[in-house]
Amino acid sequence: MALYEYKCFDCEEQFELMRSMNAADDPAECPECGGIESRRLVSNFASVTPGASALSTSSATMPVRKVGGGCCGGGCCG
Repeated sequence: MALYEYKCFDCEEQFELMRSMNAADDPAECPECGGIESRRLVSNFASVTPGASALSTSSATMPVRKVGGGCCGGGCCG
């Protein structure tokens, strides 16, 4: 079972239905007006993963800037 979003042609209401994948494109009755003329929408979703995002800049892809040595990167060692 999956959650699908639909939009009613009659009243423009957007609604969700839990359906099997086989029934995803079957006519869906609008809970607002009872119309059965609707279309399935492409849904947005969010994904949360542990760690760095694939879109973020990781240290593996950032250029390395070498500075002086020492306890704090060379700033305090003259």
